[in-house]
Amino acid sequence: MGLRFRKSITIFPGVKLNISKSGLSVSVGKKGVHASAGTSGRKSVSVGVPGTGLSYTKTISGGSKKKALGIGFTVVVITIAVIMGIIKYKDRIGAAFSALTGQKTAVETTVDTDPAVSGTLVINSSTKKIHLPSCRYATGDKVKPTDKTKDQLIKEGYEACKTCKP
Repeated sequence: MGLRFRKSITIFPGVKLNISKSGLSVSVGKKGVHASAGTSGRKSVSVGVPGTGLSYTKTISGGSKKKALGIGFTVVVITIAVIMGIIKYKDRIGAAFSALTGQKTAVETTVDTDPAVSGTLVINSSTKKIHLPSCRYATGDKVKPTDKTKDQLIKEGYEACKTCKP
């Protein structure tokens, strides 16, 4: 019986760095479908039915002959994954930095300093979501201000936005 080692680290949701005794690999995707590239040069795509143990993996290319290309490709994939994660989570990253420095973000400053906006909610009648006026998702022709409270809107079937958390 051989010794095995594998550790998976989530870099961003949908992007994992996998560490094993044979090298590094990066997986991009979610349960059911993902693509991976490793330092050995192996690149593969997997499709499966989550929770059943059934899956199909197609190796696109692989082997230790292409080790140098595999390392370069893995570095490129990691760089792209990090950039995509930064773009996707820029609001959370900005909030984390502002919490560390003690500065308020533009959204917090707008809500705190404008008394006319602080008590107002907006609703999207299409998505049935409740937003703060400063939320990036509070746009479109179906968005309108309301004087109702959050509790009243929830009773009417609306749901609070998970980004701005009104």
